[in-house]
Amino acid sequence: MRGFIKEIRKSMASEWEAMLSGHFVPYQKLAILVALITAFAFSIALSHDVVFEAPVAVVDLDQSRWSAELVEKLNASPSLSVRSVVHSPSDPRAMTRGDRFVGVVYIPKGAQARILKGDRTLTIGYFADDSNTAQNGEVYSVLNEIAAELGAERAVSRSDGVSSLGKNTNETQALMSPIRMGFRYLTNPTGQATTATVVSFLLFFSMMYHGLVSLMIVGRLRVTRSWDGEVLSGSLFGFLARGVPYAFIFTAVVTAALAVLILLGQLRFAGNILLFMPALFLCALGNTWLAFLLSWGTTNPGQGAGRMIFLVPSGFILGGATMATGFMHGWVHDVSFGIPLVWLFNFWRDQGLRGIDGLATLPLFGGALLWLIFLGSLNAIRFWRDEEKRRKELRQYWHDLQAVPDREAGTAPARTAARAEEAQSGTA
Repeated sequence: MRGFIKEIRKSMASEWEAMLSGHFVPYQKLAILVALITAFAFSIALSHDVVFEAPVAVVDLDQSRWSAELVEKLNASPSLSVRSVVHSPSDPRAMTRGDRFVGVVYIPKGAQARILKGDRTLTIGYFADDSNTAQNGEVYSVLNEIAAELGAERAVSRSDGVSSLGKNTNETQALMSPIRMGFRYLTNPTGQATTATVVSFLLFFSMMYHGLVSLMIVGRLRVTRSWDGEVLSGSLFGFLARGVPYAFIFTAVVTAALAVLILLGQLRFAGNILLFMPALFLCALGNTWLAFLLSWGTTNPGQGAGRMIFLVPSGFILGGATMATGFMHGWVHDVSFGIPLVWLFNFWRDQGLRGIDGLATLPLFGGALLWLIFLGSLNAIRFWRDEEKRRKELRQYWHDLQAVPDREAGTAPARTAARAEEAQSGTA
C-alpha cells in the first residue's frame, strides 16, 4: 500500500515538474490567462441573445374542454412541444430540473367558467427556466399569440363582441381578449443573458485549454521515452493520477474567476459555490482521462493537440450553451454525456442557476462518477493491452539473449572438428 501511494505521488510530482519546467505547455499560466480574459472581456462586450424552440410541460388544474383546447394549440405550434400534462399542483423548479423542460404552463382552476362569464382578468402563467435564455425566446411570443387567438375567438362568439363595437377582429382583439399571459423567470429573475453567457464562455475556453494540454501528455511521455520506463512499468492508477494536478489548477482558477464575476460582475450564483468545486474537479479529471483515450496512439504532443475537435468544442453546442437540449434527438442527447463539457454545463445550470444543492444533486454527481468509472475502465483496457505487449516484447528479448550463448556453444565443437579434419588431411 505504501508503495502504491508512493507511485501515485511520484506520477503527480512528475506532471508538476513538467508543467513548471518550461519544456512543456505552462498550463497554470494559460489557465489564469484564459479565465481572466473570458471573465472580464466577455462580461463587457457580450450582450446578445439567441432564440431557439424548446419542450414545455403543462399543469392543467382546470381539466376542462377549453384547457384541453389550449394544450392542443400549444402542441400544434411548430415552436413548442408539450411533453407532459399533469392535473395537480406541481413545483415548476422540480419539473425543469435536469433540462427536462424549458418552462411550465399553468392553467388555473375554473378558467373555463370565468371565460364563459365574461371575466377578462384570467391569467395563464408561464414559469420559464431561464438557465439558458436561448431556449425561451420563441416560447414567449408563441404563448402571447395563442392567448390572443383564443381570446379573439371567444370575443367573436359573444353576442356583445366585435360586431357590437363596429370594429373588425384585428382592431378589437386587444380590447376583447379575456386572456392574459403572466411570465415568471425561475432561474434568471432579471431576465439578463449576459452573465449566463459569460460563464458559458468561461467554462468553454477553460475546458478547451485544459483539454489541449491533456491531449499532449501521452505524446510528451512517448517523446521523452517515459512511456515504457515510467508509465507501463508502473500501475494504471499512477497513470490516471497524472490528471490530478491539472484538475486542481482548473478548479482553483475557474472558482476564482466565478468569484470575481460574483463580486464585480453581479453574477448570481443561486446554489453553494463550494459544492460546485467538486463538480469542476470531476469534469476536469474526466476531460484528461478522455484526452488519454483520444491521444493514446500519438507519438508526439502535436498529434494529440490536433485531436482537440473531438474533445471540447462539440460540447459547447450539445451542452445547451447555444441551443435547447430538449430538441436534440434522444440518442444524440444520450451520447453527448460522453463529453466532459456537457456534464459541466449541466452542473452549472443545476447548481449555479437553479440553486439545486444537497441531496438533490446526488443523481447528477452519481451519473458523473459512473461516467468517470467508465472512462477509467476504457483507459484500463488500453493500459493493460500495452502493458501485456511490453511484457511479451521483454520476454522475447530475454529469450533471444539466452539463445545467443547456446548458439555459440553449439558452433564451437563444430569449428574444432573442422580444424582437426583439416590438420589430418594436411598430414596425409
